[in-house]
Amino acid sequence: MDFNQIRYFLELSECLNFTNAAERCNVSQPGLTAAIRKLEQELGGALIVRDGRNTRLTELGKTLRRSFEGITRLKDEIHATAQMFNAGKTDEINIGLMCTIGPRVLSQFLDAFQEENPRATLVLHDVTPNSIGALLKSDALDIAYCGRNGSPVSGLTYERLFDEDMVVAFSPDHPFEAMDTVTLDEVGHERYLDRLHCEFREFFLAEFNKRRLALDVAFLSEREDWIQDMIAAGVGVSILPRFSLMRPRILTRPLCEPNLSRAIEVVTMTGRPHSGIVQKLLDKTAQYDWSVVERKLTDAVEFI
Repeated sequence: MDFNQIRYFLELSECLNFTNAAERCNVSQPGLTAAIRKLEQELGGALIVRDGRNTRLTELGKTLRRSFEGITRLKDEIHATAQMFNAGKTDEINIGLMCTIGPRVLSQFLDAFQEENPRATLVLHDVTPNSIGALLKSDALDIAYCGRNGSPVSGLTYERLFDEDMVVAFSPDHPFEAMDTVTLDEVGHERYLDRLHCEFREFFLAEFNKRRLALDVAFLSEREDWIQDMIAAGVGVSILPRFSLMRPRILTRPLCEPNLSRAIEVVTMTGRPHSGIVQKLLDKTAQYDWSVVERKLTDAVEFI
């Protein structure tokens, strides 16, 4: 896919009219239609329902629209950065941080790197798990830090930093506080807060269904901070990565039956040459003692 295809789709998703979208993009309507069809072929599904005047987005189109908007924003940021760089103002690294990784995991490491390289500007992009591959391949990101539990994406190189287990999070005075571990069956009888970007979400939902548990989902959100605020307020419980906690007054217990963990990794495009400052960051990532971070976070994971 290319940026023009993305731009055409976003204009079309805004006005839902092929003629108007073509005029906005300054292309012919057949040209825009062909570009949209090519994009749909590349993505393996229809993005637009073509039904006379009732043109509308498919579910796939609705799902991908936000990712495409993010790519467009990153493209604009990259152009602005290039102008600054060419003026000799900065060495910039565009870093993707998967939205489910807690800031405490990487903040001290990135701060230490920036102090060692004061001319470097680190632009931190909040990215979803499914968007990382496309953003790296389109040069919108130089590198990304992610948590992965599935198969690797073709064309990307993954370097493991450490593992992070999944835990059950709840407010103080919840009955789970008296337990050493919590099973998925026990979670299934609680009011649940559904993290829409959780890497294990489909697995959890399938397991609940398999066990014939009618999950009481109180709220669904893409925002990790909102979910954690609601946990702290006693609205419900959730399953999340151990080191992602950002809010006070949250307690956790290990999830068992099943025990689940993910690998925290740094991801790059396979075979792509890196600028000097990006290579410095990758070298420091490889040399860093991540076991120290893991121990510190483990010691501080439960707090009130």
